[in-house]
Amino acid sequence: MSSPTPASVSQRLTTTSSLLLERSRIISLKLKPSPSSQSQIFRNLGAIRSDLDQLELEANGLVVGGGGSGRGKGRERDGEIEELGERYDRLIEMLEEDEVGREKAKSLKRETKRQASPQPSTSPPIGSGSGSRSITPIITTSPPPGTSTPVPRFSIEPPTPAVNRPFKDFPDDDEEVPENEADPRDMLSNQQMMMDDQDERLNLLSHSIGRQNHLSIQIGSELDLHHQLIEETDTAMDRTSASLGRAKRRLDKVANEAKQHGSTITIVGLIFILLILIIVFKT
Repeated sequence: MSSPTPASVSQRLTTTSSLLLERSRIISLKLKPSPSSQSQIFRNLGAIRSDLDQLELEANGLVVGGGGSGRGKGRERDGEIEELGERYDRLIEMLEEDEVGREKAKSLKRETKRQASPQPSTSPPIGSGSGSRSITPIITTSPPPGTSTPVPRFSIEPPTPAVNRPFKDFPDDDEEVPENEADPRDMLSNQQMMMDDQDERLNLLSHSIGRQNHLSIQIGSELDLHHQLIEETDTAMDRTSASLGRAKRRLDKVANEAKQHGSTITIVGLIFILLILIIVFKT
């Protein structure tokens, strides 16, 4: 079996990309892709993944392959392999458009390529025998490719210029005050104005609190009056309730007497009616 080359992998990626585009068009039309086309896509992606793994192993020198010699050519080959890997990852993303593709893409995704750590280079001891000196091997470690040694940076800011004034043992009394320095008398007058303003505001606040106190006293008087009216109404309700109780007791007494002497009252009523009838017929 021949070793894969970047050109053959690129050609296979192009063919698989066409199949995936056709599959995406069919899915966008709400149709189901044919099983034969899907199986062909899955086989191509699996073969491409195997070829990419083989190329990466050859580039890292882990297996014997058909790669060219030379550092410049090796870097160019690494760039081609990285580009092919990115194209393969894009095809896997196109495959994840439906549920079947997502399930299959889990097994087709490549593992992240790990960058090989730099190995220290050792030089063999020079000289042998009793008359020669033994030289300790020097171990040098080169930084990983793509990284650079950090260079310290210093931020130097110019000093703030000081105000140069001539020194005087006894400054003149008539020396003018700079414009940016305030006069103490002006400061005192401003403070006095601020205090007067604060006093005026405090007086207004005191008057407002006094009005609120007067209103609260009036509200308290109104509440006392309403409380007195409620007590008078309660007393009148008690008197009315007592009168109703007495009237109810009288009615109960009359009802009880009527129940006890009901037959007597009936006889008296019948006699009265009989007398009326006798008087009517005799006349």
